[in-house]
Amino acid sequence: MKETAAEMLARADASIARDDHITALQVLKAAAEQHPDDALLAYRLGTEYAHIELFEPAISRMSHAIARAPALHIARFHLGLLQAMGGDYAAALASWAPLEALPSEHALHLFKRAFEVLAEDRLEPARQLLERGLAASGSTPLIDREMRRLLNSIPSA
Repeated sequence: MKETAAEMLARADASIARDDHITALQVLKAAAEQHPDDALLAYRLGTEYAHIELFEPAISRMSHAIARAPALHIARFHLGLLQAMGGDYAAALASWAPLEALPSEHALHLFKRAFEVLAEDRLEPARQLLERGLAASGSTPLIDREMRRLLNSIPSA
């Protein structure tokens, strides 16, 4: 009997909890093959690729997730983050543009705005936006960890 997407995701999560990212990647790849239209699986496969620094397949899987579910905002933000980290800021801004429609105090909206003001070298407003985003809801522990790392790298005024 074929496993459901949720069952396979649970197995991948259990592997991640054991810090066994190779098994998680194998499970997620198999899940994506069995459930090719599942946007969440595509996104989670992308996050595992990113975790092991395979950024091209990570971007590909996250793009696939957004194509299947445009409202999967966490995948959209994460895709833009990978694009920005790879030096393609124009692509990141395009990926993040729909996040403007989120409520102004949504974590992903605030993180997007932080990147916009960082691009203008406005460090203190970026710091404030990141702090507000970290206090807001709508993110994930993985994204929060990256945003906290970014926040800690911004020099204090």
